[in-house]
Amino acid sequence: MFQGNKVLFSVNSFDFRTKHLLVIAVLIIAFSTAFIMRSYPIKYGFVLNEFDPYFDYRATKYIVDNGFSEYLQWHDNMSWYPEGRDVPKSSQVGLHLTAAVLYKVFGFGASLLDFVIMFPVVIGSLTTIVIFAFVRIISSTTAGMFASLLFAFMPAIIQRGNLGWFKSEPLGLFLGILSIYLFLSAIKEKNLRMTIVKVVGAGLILGLANASWGGIQYFSIPLAIFFFVLPFIRKDSKSIVSAVVIFTIV
Repeated sequence: MFQGNKVLFSVNSFDFRTKHLLVIAVLIIAFSTAFIMRSYPIKYGFVLNEFDPYFDYRATKYIVDNGFSEYLQWHDNMSWYPEGRDVPKSSQVGLHLTAAVLYKVFGFGASLLDFVIMFPVVIGSLTTIVIFAFVRIISSTTAGMFASLLFAFMPAIIQRGNLGWFKSEPLGLFLGILSIYLFLSAIKEKNLRMTIVKVVGAGLILGLANASWGGIQYFSIPLAIFFFVLPFIRKDSKSIVSAVVIFTIV
């Protein structure tokens, strides 16, 4: 008989129980399923999907080839003829910078084109893990597992995050959910030092998300409303106000 609370081993004060095996199994299924379903367009070819991803690839390549400082001064004369285009002021800088940095760290000899074709698949699959943590902290582990599977199978999410869709939505969703998870985790944290670390991290990530995707406002606006409501539903308002102020400034 399966005993969910049976302790298998302990690490410091954490007891790894048999029920944790179920959570790990569900997350592996969610990640693997998300990866497979988002990779389905490979049957049509290992290529970028749609038009915007080609520009985002070109902008990312500019950072890889010339550096970020040159990118910030880049006036692209190959688009919006004849005036050209000021790229860093009119595009998703966060997406280009993040992809360029990740490519230099995890490229492993692959071409940048191949890397950005796979980028939305990997980021979308990782989001299943992040959304589990996010839902778990506001509800329960069961709800988190259900949310992870739902995200993996959701057609609307897959449609704008599949193979070759090198655009801002997959990264924006990942960063937005991760930021809110860190913030909610911070206000529940009893250790002041960890609270500050998580709040600063959440602020930095949401800032990067704002630079990566216009749709991040659908995370920022509800979060701002939550800030106004929070002092009325929490008694320790002083720590809450401090966390909100630090988060907003960062």
